[in-house]
Amino acid sequence: MLKTWILPLLALGYVSAGDVLFIPSTLYPVHAQTMAVLAKELVEREHKVTWLEIGPKQSDVILPSEVAREFWPAQFGDRVLQDIYQYRNHSSHSELWNPNHLNENEQTTGWLASIRLCDSVLARSKSKFDRLIEKQFSTVIVDDLYNPCGVLMAGLKKSVYIYWSMTGLRTESAWANQSPSPPSYLPVAGTGLTDELTFSERVYNVASYMKQLYIHQHIVQPRIDAVFQKYYPGVATTFDIERNASINFVNTPPIFDFSRPYMPRVNFIGAIQCRKAKELPKEFTDRISAYPDGFVVLSTGFTAQWNKSPESIRQAYLQTFKSLPNLLFIWQFDGTLQTSEIPPNLLTKSWLPLQDLLGHEKCRCHVSHGGLNSVIESVYHGVPVVGVPLTSRGYDNLLRVTARDSGVMVEKAEFSTRSLTRAIKEVIENEKYKKEMLIFQDMVIDVPYTELYHAAFWVEFIERHQEVPHARSGADHLNFLQYFLVDVIAFFFFVIFCTFSLIFYTIRTVYRTIRNVINGIRGVPRVVSKGKKNN
Repeated sequence: MLKTWILPLLALGYVSAGDVLFIPSTLYPVHAQTMAVLAKELVEREHKVTWLEIGPKQSDVILPSEVAREFWPAQFGDRVLQDIYQYRNHSSHSELWNPNHLNENEQTTGWLASIRLCDSVLARSKSKFDRLIEKQFSTVIVDDLYNPCGVLMAGLKKSVYIYWSMTGLRTESAWANQSPSPPSYLPVAGTGLTDELTFSERVYNVASYMKQLYIHQHIVQPRIDAVFQKYYPGVATTFDIERNASINFVNTPPIFDFSRPYMPRVNFIGAIQCRKAKELPKEFTDRISAYPDGFVVLSTGFTAQWNKSPESIRQAYLQTFKSLPNLLFIWQFDGTLQTSEIPPNLLTKSWLPLQDLLGHEKCRCHVSHGGLNSVIESVYHGVPVVGVPLTSRGYDNLLRVTARDSGVMVEKAEFSTRSLTRAIKEVIENEKYKKEMLIFQDMVIDVPYTELYHAAFWVEFIERHQEVPHARSGADHLNFLQYFLVDVIAFFFFVIFCTFSLIFYTIRTVYRTIRNVINGIRGVPRVVSKGKKNN
């Protein structure tokens, strides 16, 4: 009996000796905030955690005091990129509300900006980089978006590492880990399509698939490789390092996206940041208790700056609040409003305890811009969504909810007081949306373990085994033509062509022979082809 207790305790002690290096991207704070959830969990499990940030300024993410935190300053060397990511005062931030602006080049711009940061930090702090390379870690966890120096660190250390997809399993990420992404039924990120595609949509989807792979492999990766070779000649290419990841974390629940195939190394840990709601501060509860019909929460996360929004947009929201006086509206708003403009049923805060609000029994719906984490949090807490997407990525995230009748979408081109009011009333008054969202919620949370436990398990698995050989695929050693069987298909076509050619010429020869024999018996003179002499 004693052995049955001692062995599990010894196993737990064996697991708790890991030393983990986290390298988040710094372009968007939400990446670090999501990774910090796992870092805190590993600290509680008595792991050693080192946290490295590279960028123009250190993030505001709160980490346990036990975390060895390092910040290496780097500069973009470009005024436009500084305005976009550092100062956030570029005209693109005001364009978010323009119906014709979906920020489709956001990802490419982010990669080019991160390449400049990596080049800057290597030029200034290569010695620091070298010292960290020499340090032994059980595993390295790298943000897979806008993080070339993180990829370089993993490649130079030649150790096992975890590649964390922060925006879902994108086309280029799936290509790197060899997860099939058939564009015949799997919509490419940014297309705004579902998995029910018409012929024209499939054509567009295939073109988008090829475009994304081309941009990443022929525009982004060569520029990253040039920086790598500049400071570390002979290092492996970005593509080879990405493909060598032992585990790929994906920041969505497995049921959130449209059904798709994926490799064993892919682990869905979306909703890792989700938790049960805590008690709200008194300033919220006092206002909520005054509205028996409940409240609506509006959030835009890090994406939108309301002080840069057009006046017409702000007025559309205010008029919507006034038209629904029996509901309390809690708005994440960082701009300024005239006192006379603020209706009595409005509470504004620059920051909201979003999960505590979504988990409140009186929360009727969530008006969201389409941020991945906030949409997943709505599903986790079972709150229907009114989507007002500001970017193509936000549209895709909201589509995963509205396609399941768990919310409705108000597109920018159709946005107005009337359309927003109608959407909120539709979601609140029609019980269908709440029922469908509760079904969606149940599918997400009905799992034998939490996503946080799942993520921590795989980190410790890597620490124990230092590899996941059963997750490796023979596809890792195939090129583009081999992977898509272009060489095999071409060979089959060649065999078929040769076979039909052989049959054709055989039949023609037999036919001519039989015809000549018959004509000879009948005494019909032989017809000589033009241009030939009959000797």
